[in-house]
Amino acid sequence: MIYFLLSAIGAFFGIGAGIGATTLLRPLLDAIAPLSPASISLLCAMAALCAALVSAFFALGQPLPLHPDELLLLAIGSALGGILGDLADARLCMMIPHSGVTLLKNALLFTLLALAAIYFKALSPRIRPLAITRLSSFPVSLVIGLIAAFLAFGAEPVTLAAYFLLFDAENDEASVAALTVSLFSMTGKLVTAFIRLRMRLPDAEVLLWLLPGALLGAIAATLLPALHRRLRNSPDLLLRLSLFTSLINMAAALT
Repeated sequence: MIYFLLSAIGAFFGIGAGIGATTLLRPLLDAIAPLSPASISLLCAMAALCAALVSAFFALGQPLPLHPDELLLLAIGSALGGILGDLADARLCMMIPHSGVTLLKNALLFTLLALAAIYFKALSPRIRPLAITRLSSFPVSLVIGLIAAFLAFGAEPVTLAAYFLLFDAENDEASVAALTVSLFSMTGKLVTAFIRLRMRLPDAEVLLWLLPGALLGAIAATLLPALHRRLRNSPDLLLRLSLFTSLINMAAALT
Protein backbone atom coordinates (compact mmCIF):
# COMPACT_ATOMS: atom_id res chain seq x y z
CA MET A 1 0.00 0.00 0.00
CA ILE A 2 2.90 2.36 0.72
CA TYR A 3 4.03 2.04 -2.91
CA PHE A 4 0.58 3.03 -4.12
CA LEU A 5 0.52 6.11 -1.90
CA LEU A 6 4.04 7.23 -2.78
CA SER A 7 3.42 6.77 -6.49
CA ALA A 8 0.07 8.57 -6.39
CA ILE A 9 1.39 11.48 -4.32
CA GLY A 10 4.53 11.80 -6.42
CA ALA A 11 2.58 11.78 -9.69
CA PHE A 12 -0.11 14.16 -8.46
CA PHE A 13 2.18 16.84 -7.04
CA GLY A 14 4.94 16.30 -9.61
CA ILE A 15 2.65 16.72 -12.61
CA GLY A 16 0.77 19.53 -10.91
CA ALA A 17 4.01 21.44 -10.28
CA GLY A 18 5.34 20.62 -13.75
CA ILE A 19 8.48 18.76 -12.62
CA GLY A 20 7.44 15.22 -13.52
CA ALA A 21 5.74 12.27 -11.86
CA THR A 22 8.90 10.50 -10.64
CA THR A 23 11.21 13.38 -9.74
CA LEU A 24 10.26 12.88 -6.10
CA LEU A 25 9.36 9.18 -6.30
CA ARG A 26 12.80 8.17 -7.59
CA PRO A 27 14.82 9.07 -4.46
CA LEU A 28 11.96 8.07 -2.16
CA LEU A 29 12.06 4.48 -3.41
CA ASP A 30 15.81 4.38 -2.87
CA ALA A 31 15.16 5.53 0.70
CA ILE A 32 12.41 3.11 1.74
CA ALA A 33 12.18 0.19 -0.72
CA PRO A 34 14.10 -3.00 0.20
CA LEU A 35 14.76 -3.66 -3.48
CA SER A 36 17.84 -3.80 -5.67
CA PRO A 37 18.82 -0.68 -7.65
CA ALA A 38 18.00 -2.53 -10.88
CA SER A 39 14.46 -3.29 -9.69
CA ILE A 40 13.91 0.28 -8.50
CA SER A 41 15.15 1.56 -11.85
CA LEU A 42 12.67 -0.58 -13.76
CA LEU A 43 9.77 0.26 -11.46
CA CYS A 44 10.42 4.00 -11.65
CA ALA A 45 10.73 3.86 -15.43
CA MET A 46 7.34 2.13 -15.69
CA ALA A 47 5.73 4.65 -13.34
CA ALA A 48 7.21 7.53 -15.35
CA LEU A 49 5.98 6.03 -18.62
CA CYS A 50 2.50 5.43 -17.20
CA ALA A 51 2.20 9.05 -16.04
CA ALA A 52 3.60 10.35 -19.34
CA LEU A 53 1.02 8.32 -21.29
CA VAL A 54 -1.76 9.85 -19.21
CA SER A 55 -0.44 13.37 -19.86
CA ALA A 56 -0.06 12.60 -23.58
CA PHE A 57 -3.61 11.24 -23.76
CA PHE A 58 -5.12 14.40 -22.27
CA ALA A 59 -2.98 16.51 -24.62
CA LEU A 60 -4.48 14.83 -27.70
CA GLY A 61 -6.52 17.21 -29.82
CA GLN A 62 -4.79 20.29 -28.49
CA PRO A 63 -2.68 22.42 -30.86
CA LEU A 64 0.99 21.50 -30.77
CA PRO A 65 3.32 24.37 -29.80
CA LEU A 66 6.28 22.60 -31.45
CA HIS A 67 6.81 21.89 -35.14
CA PRO A 68 6.25 18.21 -36.06
CA ASP A 69 9.85 17.94 -37.32
CA GLU A 70 11.14 19.10 -33.96
CA LEU A 71 8.90 16.62 -32.16
CA LEU A 72 10.26 13.85 -34.39
CA LEU A 73 13.84 14.82 -33.56
CA LEU A 74 12.97 14.86 -29.86
CA ALA A 75 11.30 11.46 -30.05
CA ILE A 76 14.13 9.77 -31.95
CA GLY A 77 16.87 11.36 -29.85
CA SER A 78 15.26 10.54 -26.50
CA ALA A 79 14.40 6.97 -27.56
CA LEU A 80 18.02 6.35 -28.57
CA GLY A 81 19.14 7.95 -25.33
CA GLY A 82 16.76 5.68 -23.42
CA ILE A 83 18.31 2.60 -25.03
CA LEU A 84 21.85 3.74 -24.25
CA GLY A 85 20.89 4.78 -20.73
CA ASP A 86 19.41 1.38 -19.93
CA LEU A 87 22.50 -0.41 -21.23
CA ALA A 88 24.71 1.85 -19.11
CA ASP A 89 22.47 1.28 -16.08
CA ALA A 90 22.60 -2.49 -16.48
CA ARG A 91 26.37 -2.44 -16.90
CA LEU A 92 26.83 -0.31 -13.80
CA CYS A 93 24.67 -2.63 -11.68
CA MET A 94 26.83 -5.56 -12.78
CA MET A 95 30.14 -3.86 -12.04
CA ILE A 96 29.73 -2.31 -8.58
CA PRO A 97 27.86 -3.16 -5.35
CA HIS A 98 24.32 -1.97 -4.71
CA SER A 99 25.43 0.68 -2.24
CA GLY A 100 27.81 2.12 -4.83
CA VAL A 101 25.04 2.24 -7.45
CA THR A 102 22.72 4.02 -5.02
CA LEU A 103 25.42 6.51 -4.06
CA LEU A 104 26.40 7.28 -7.66
CA LYS A 105 22.85 7.66 -8.92
CA ASN A 106 21.70 9.84 -6.05
CA ALA A 107 24.80 12.01 -6.37
CA LEU A 108 24.10 12.51 -10.07
CA LEU A 109 20.39 13.09 -9.42
CA PHE A 110 21.19 15.62 -6.70
CA THR A 111 23.61 17.48 -8.99
CA LEU A 112 21.18 17.68 -11.91
CA LEU A 113 18.21 18.77 -9.81
CA ALA A 114 20.33 21.31 -7.91
CA LEU A 115 21.54 22.83 -11.19
CA ALA A 116 17.98 22.99 -12.50
CA ALA A 117 16.73 24.56 -9.26
CA ILE A 118 19.51 27.16 -9.30
CA TYR A 119 18.73 28.01 -12.90
CA PHE A 120 14.98 28.39 -12.29
CA LYS A 121 15.41 30.37 -9.08
CA ALA A 122 18.44 32.58 -9.63
CA LEU A 123 19.98 32.36 -13.09
CA SER A 124 17.06 32.48 -15.54
CA PRO A 125 16.35 36.21 -14.94
CA ARG A 126 20.06 37.04 -15.36
CA ILE A 127 21.26 34.75 -18.14
CA ARG A 128 20.22 35.54 -21.68
CA PRO A 129 18.94 32.43 -23.53
CA LEU A 130 21.19 31.22 -26.31
CA ALA A 131 18.34 30.76 -28.83
CA ILE A 132 20.23 28.19 -30.91
CA THR A 133 18.63 26.35 -33.82
CA ARG A 134 15.91 23.87 -32.94
CA LEU A 135 17.72 21.24 -35.05
CA SER A 136 19.98 20.89 -32.03
CA SER A 137 17.05 19.34 -30.17
CA PHE A 138 18.23 15.92 -31.41
CA PRO A 139 21.58 15.83 -29.56
CA VAL A 140 20.03 17.58 -26.56
CA SER A 141 17.23 15.01 -26.31
CA LEU A 142 19.74 12.20 -26.84
CA VAL A 143 21.82 13.31 -23.86
CA ILE A 144 18.82 14.02 -21.62
CA GLY A 145 17.16 10.76 -22.67
CA LEU A 146 20.33 8.88 -21.71
CA ILE A 147 20.39 10.60 -18.32
CA ALA A 148 16.67 9.98 -17.80
CA ALA A 149 16.99 6.28 -18.58
CA PHE A 150 20.16 5.87 -16.52
CA LEU A 151 18.56 7.46 -13.46
CA ALA A 152 15.07 6.10 -14.28
CA PHE A 153 13.05 9.28 -13.99
CA GLY A 154 11.50 11.51 -16.61
CA ALA A 155 14.16 14.24 -16.25
CA GLU A 156 11.51 16.93 -16.76
CA PRO A 157 13.38 19.63 -14.76
CA VAL A 158 16.48 19.02 -16.86
CA THR A 159 14.55 19.23 -20.13
CA LEU A 160 12.73 22.38 -19.06
CA ALA A 161 15.95 24.12 -18.02
CA ALA A 162 17.70 23.05 -21.24
CA TYR A 163 14.85 24.27 -23.45
CA PHE A 164 14.62 27.61 -21.69
CA LEU A 165 18.38 28.18 -21.75
CA LEU A 166 19.33 26.74 -25.14
CA PHE A 167 16.28 27.46 -27.29
CA ASP A 168 14.61 30.45 -25.56
CA ALA A 169 11.40 28.39 -25.50
CA GLU A 170 8.00 29.43 -24.20
CA ASN A 171 6.49 27.56 -21.25
CA ASP A 172 4.15 25.44 -23.37
CA GLU A 173 6.95 24.55 -25.79
CA ALA A 174 9.26 23.44 -22.98
CA SER A 175 6.45 21.47 -21.31
CA VAL A 176 5.66 19.53 -24.50
CA ALA A 177 9.38 18.90 -25.05
CA ALA A 178 9.71 17.57 -21.49
CA LEU A 179 6.71 15.28 -21.97
CA THR A 180 8.08 13.97 -25.28
CA VAL A 181 11.53 13.26 -23.85
CA SER A 182 10.06 11.50 -20.81
CA LEU A 183 7.68 9.41 -22.91
CA PHE A 184 10.17 8.19 -25.48
CA SER A 185 13.22 7.82 -23.21
CA MET A 186 11.23 5.61 -20.84
CA THR A 187 9.87 3.63 -23.79
CA GLY A 188 13.37 3.06 -25.14
CA LYS A 189 14.63 2.05 -21.70
CA LEU A 190 11.81 -0.38 -20.99
CA VAL A 191 11.91 -2.06 -24.40
CA THR A 192 15.65 -2.58 -23.99
CA ALA A 193 15.23 -3.79 -20.40
CA PHE A 194 12.54 -6.31 -21.31
CA ILE A 195 14.71 -7.69 -24.11
CA ARG A 196 17.64 -8.00 -21.69
CA LEU A 197 15.47 -9.70 -19.07
CA ARG A 198 13.78 -11.96 -21.66
CA MET A 199 10.39 -10.42 -20.83
CA ARG A 200 10.67 -11.31 -17.13
CA LEU A 201 9.07 -8.83 -14.77
CA PRO A 202 10.84 -8.56 -11.40
CA ASP A 203 8.93 -7.47 -8.31
CA ALA A 204 5.55 -7.74 -10.03
CA GLU A 205 3.75 -7.47 -6.68
CA VAL A 206 5.23 -3.99 -6.15
CA LEU A 207 4.36 -3.00 -9.69
CA LEU A 208 0.71 -3.89 -9.07
CA TRP A 209 0.62 -1.10 -6.47
CA LEU A 210 2.99 1.36 -8.11
CA LEU A 211 1.36 1.64 -11.54
CA PRO A 212 -2.22 2.25 -10.32
CA GLY A 213 -0.87 4.94 -8.01
CA ALA A 214 0.98 6.68 -10.85
CA LEU A 215 -2.08 6.36 -13.09
CA LEU A 216 -4.56 7.77 -10.59
CA GLY A 217 -2.19 10.51 -9.44
CA ALA A 218 -1.57 11.63 -13.02
CA ILE A 219 -5.28 11.59 -13.87
CA ALA A 220 -6.18 13.55 -10.74
CA ALA A 221 -3.52 16.18 -11.43
CA THR A 222 -4.74 16.58 -15.01
CA LEU A 223 -8.45 16.73 -14.18
CA LEU A 224 -8.12 19.37 -11.44
CA PRO A 225 -7.04 22.46 -13.40
CA ALA A 226 -7.53 24.91 -10.52
CA LEU A 227 -5.23 22.96 -8.21
CA HIS A 228 -2.96 22.29 -11.15
CA ARG A 229 -2.46 26.02 -11.66
CA ARG A 230 -1.83 26.54 -7.95
CA LEU A 231 0.82 23.81 -7.83
CA ARG A 232 2.53 25.31 -10.86
CA ASN A 233 3.72 28.08 -8.57
CA SER A 234 5.47 25.73 -6.10
CA PRO A 235 7.96 23.47 -7.94
CA ASP A 236 10.76 24.67 -5.65
CA LEU A 237 9.37 22.80 -2.65
CA LEU A 238 9.20 19.48 -4.48
CA LEU A 239 12.69 19.94 -5.89
CA ARG A 240 13.98 20.62 -2.38
CA LEU A 241 12.27 17.50 -1.06
CA SER A 242 13.85 15.46 -3.82
CA LEU A 243 17.26 17.00 -3.14
CA PHE A 244 16.91 16.32 0.59
CA THR A 245 15.93 12.70 0.01
CA SER A 246 18.85 12.22 -2.36
CA LEU A 247 21.21 13.55 0.31
CA ILE A 248 19.79 11.07 2.83
CA ASN A 249 20.30 8.23 0.35
CA MET A 250 23.89 9.30 -0.25
CA ALA A 251 24.59 9.41 3.48
CA ALA A 252 22.99 5.99 3.98
CA ALA A 253 25.04 4.50 1.15
CA LEU A 254 28.26 5.80 2.72
CA THR A 255 27.58 4.27 6.15
